[in-house]
Amino acid sequence: MTVEVESRPVRSRAAQPKASKSTDDDSSSVAQILHAAASAFMLKGYAATSIDDVAEVLGCTKGRIYHHFKSKADLFFQVHGAAMQMVTNAVAMAAEGVADPIARIAAMSRAHVLIIMSNIEFQCVVVQGLDMHLHGQTTPAQRKVLKEFLAMRDRYQALFVGAIEEAMAAGSLPQQDTHVVVKALLGALNWTTIWYRPRRTETIAERNATADSVAAFCVRGLGATYAG
Repeated sequence: MTVEVESRPVRSRAAQPKASKSTDDDSSSVAQILHAAASAFMLKGYAATSIDDVAEVLGCTKGRIYHHFKSKADLFFQVHGAAMQMVTNAVAMAAEGVADPIARIAAMSRAHVLIIMSNIEFQCVVVQGLDMHLHGQTTPAQRKVLKEFLAMRDRYQALFVGAIEEAMAAGSLPQQDTHVVVKALLGALNWTTIWYRPRRTETIAERNATADSVAAFCVRGLGATYAG
């Protein structure tokens, strides 16, 4: 079961299929559980977090969680998948229609950072890493999902690799091993989960400025002359 937790555009009422109230309630309940689980995993990490901890964050009984998820590992997988999809969607959208590869790298980097800042709990789960917490403890079904996540990661990474290779071909970047530098670039972006925490007084302009600064740092780190 996959549940979208990010906001999506609303279609016209006439175009929307009718859903039963129970289906709507089910989706809402799962989304709430995912948000609570992301918060719990961010705070304690996978190993130290229990279903009881998630229930405490949500303010419900653990029976409500087990109604939707068989185990803590399954819940972690679902949070991880939702977080990856958030980033992939945002970065792919940012890349659309940007012909200049340097500008595209900057736009994708900026989108990545903004998603982290607006969904910090989910993105911390991604950085924790499934293989670190679940290696040797996964079921065959979970290992299948893990392979899908790794394939999703590779497709996501390929967006940056493609732009870097285009920029090198155009002479906008020095020649370098793209499969090495892209890991350094994504590492810098994902490190935002370590040092960033939202402030109550933070403005949208401040958040955008932070994302711009990180994006500029990444592009310049690749060797580009970038004015922002």
